[in-house]
Amino acid sequence: MAFLRRFPLLAYLLVLLSLIGFAYACENFTLLGVAVLLTGLSWFFIENGNGPPVPRWVINSAVLFVSLILFWELVIQRQSNLILALGHFITGLILCKLFETKSNRDWGQLLVLSLLLILSSAILTTSAVFAMILVAYLALGLYLSLVFHLRVETQRAMVQRAAADRGMLMASNDLVIGASIRRIFWGSAVVLFVFAALVFVLFPRGGVPGMLANWRLHGNGSQTGFSNRVALGQMGELHQSNAVVAEITLLTNGKNIGNEGYQPYFAGSTLDVYSRRSHEWMRSSGGVPSPKTLLLDAGNNHTAILYHLTAAQRKAGEIEQIVHLNRLGSDNNLFAMPPAIKIESSSTTSVMRLPDGSIISGASRSGEIDYKVWSSPALAPSLLGPKHPSLFPSFSMYQPFSPSGLIEVASAPIPKAVAAMAVRVGGPLFSRLAKHPDSTAAAKLLCQRFETYLQSHYNYSFTMTPVDPNIDPTEDFLLHKQKIGGYCEYFASAMVMFCRAAGIPARMVVGYHGGDFNSVGGYYVVRQKFAHAWVQAYIPHVGWTRFDPSPAAALTTVETPRTWYSKMTDFFQWVRLQWLQNIVAFNAAMRKSIIHASVLAVKHGFEATVIWLRAIVSAVRHWMMNPKSGHYRLFIAGMVLFLAAGMTFWLVRTWHWRRTSVVAKMVRGLDAKLQRKLSRELAFFDRLVRLLAKRGVNRDPAHTPLEFVTQISHLPQTVRNEARTLVTYFYDIRYGNQVVTPELSNRIQASMKIIEKEIPNLRL
Repeated sequence: MAFLRRFPLLAYLLVLLSLIGFAYACENFTLLGVAVLLTGLSWFFIENGNGPPVPRWVINSAVLFVSLILFWELVIQRQSNLILALGHFITGLILCKLFETKSNRDWGQLLVLSLLLILSSAILTTSAVFAMILVAYLALGLYLSLVFHLRVETQRAMVQRAAADRGMLMASNDLVIGASIRRIFWGSAVVLFVFAALVFVLFPRGGVPGMLANWRLHGNGSQTGFSNRVALGQMGELHQSNAVVAEITLLTNGKNIGNEGYQPYFAGSTLDVYSRRSHEWMRSSGGVPSPKTLLLDAGNNHTAILYHLTAAQRKAGEIEQIVHLNRLGSDNNLFAMPPAIKIESSSTTSVMRLPDGSIISGASRSGEIDYKVWSSPALAPSLLGPKHPSLFPSFSMYQPFSPSGLIEVASAPIPKAVAAMAVRVGGPLFSRLAKHPDSTAAAKLLCQRFETYLQSHYNYSFTMTPVDPNIDPTEDFLLHKQKIGGYCEYFASAMVMFCRAAGIPARMVVGYHGGDFNSVGGYYVVRQKFAHAWVQAYIPHVGWTRFDPSPAAALTTVETPRTWYSKMTDFFQWVRLQWLQNIVAFNAAMRKSIIHASVLAVKHGFEATVIWLRAIVSAVRHWMMNPKSGHYRLFIAGMVLFLAAGMTFWLVRTWHWRRTSVVAKMVRGLDAKLQRKLSRELAFFDRLVRLLAKRGVNRDPAHTPLEFVTQISHLPQTVRNEARTLVTYFYDIRYGNQVVTPELSNRIQASMKIIEKEIPNLRL
């Protein structure tokens, strides 16, 4: 049979899908290439007979070698990921079994091994691409399991019967069995899908890691693009990473405001203390959780208010940011456009607002998190700083400002060469600010002077080999690397030192600047290479104001260039985001939302149906009672009733025919098109059965048509002969592939007329 002969090809495709899924899950594309190559060689040489079968001792030796590799990986190499090691072992077993001559038992073992491999892959990854591979595997696996069962039973039946009887599987039955398998496959697929959907909705993912959580393959476990500690002079070269950190959608009043030309700043942490010994920028005590830190429990509604706005501030509108953070860092930083005024998350029940304005999650574990955060343009650039900050008592002490009060934190003194350069760059503005420390205009102009100077006099570069390692890295950058350049942390560090040398409170802010805008989903794809550092300087009577001293070219060089396939890439990124947000992160809150929406949809649908029915009844009543309608209303109403009665009669008659028709029962299970064809061509047999039933000859459902006509020996010889002739036509059409020509149709009608004539008063 044709579809049974296709079983080896389908089995190879299923095994290949499991190998591809595992290689993608563990991101081992070398393994993928080797697996595809060996699978192709096995199909070409073993299944197609283009080469001799591999001896059994070679296969057994290969299996022993695979077992030794498993021992080496677990015991010698101490692989901590048990699922990954077992996946490697199963892959080796599958590749070994592909090269042996396969019986039904071997095929069954291959299918079971492929199932174990795809389950291992499902534990290792939550990728949307793997989800597509898994769906394809499950669909093909369900169909293949039915074909494999039929293959085994067919071979068993053929072995038990004589060779002459092997022709019992006629060509016409191929369609019958194929249609049955397809019907069972689609029925099972629908039932399993509905069952899986119900289980998915009713039993969402919990917040507690399962027993296999530690076996997940995390890959690179740290976000190299963002850090709460910026160490200068320790990285000779900075490599860009395309790893996705977050997907962020920007909305204002429900309208998407994101576009390729708008690249916002997403702040993650504020660094205000500099260590001269380690050359690091880090958080002060004003940026570390303390008993005075504002702890906001989201409660049942999972919403935390960070700041209360006045009515005037609310009129300015809010920017809503819908964030899917792919990896919550070790410091649990949440990224948002400053200043954040409200946050909402179903992934965590608490957030903390630090005194410096940073937001961190109360979650205790790293992982993915979804949240919404609102920022207010009305509060920018006044980033919630103190109204009247005190100036520095000396350049060796930096005083970070926080709502909890003034906290002195030891910070390294500004190098003398850097302070002298600040005086030289500032010029008259430096002296003007010294005379009028509360001057808003002087402070702002001086900060802009520092920003412009760094942007225009220094190059941006990812290579930072120290020229003079004996001096401070920022001093080395300013004095010796005007042409060599540096990356954003050096520009931000230099401007902070310039501002502090002028007596302006300043601090470094680290986070992300913009991202690749996905035009399909309308959101930003923020990658590690978009990590950025900029400056917040405190302008008197204004507040903390953002300045970015990095050259403008630095903010565009990392953007991914748009190509002809960018739309396709955006689409797959959008699918991945939907998978992570709606499937992987599905929880009890989302379940309640789905159930609530379903109940509302049913309620609204019922109400809309009632309204429509009432409207129709009212319109008909008004039309019937309107005198202007005249006699036409009675005619039209009668036609409608007549058509409704005719349609009802036709439906009842069709239903009755399907219940009582002998032919309908005999052709049931065939292809739908073939059923309709045979039902028309074999309708004469139904007519014959009804005629004989009125004569007292009832057909037993277990009798064949030939057995049925043998019961009419008491009828005239002419009736018996014509009945046998009609049964012969029945067998020729049903099982002999006889084409019903006009001549054959005339002979059938002639036989029916003879029977009706010989049985008087029984005409239908």
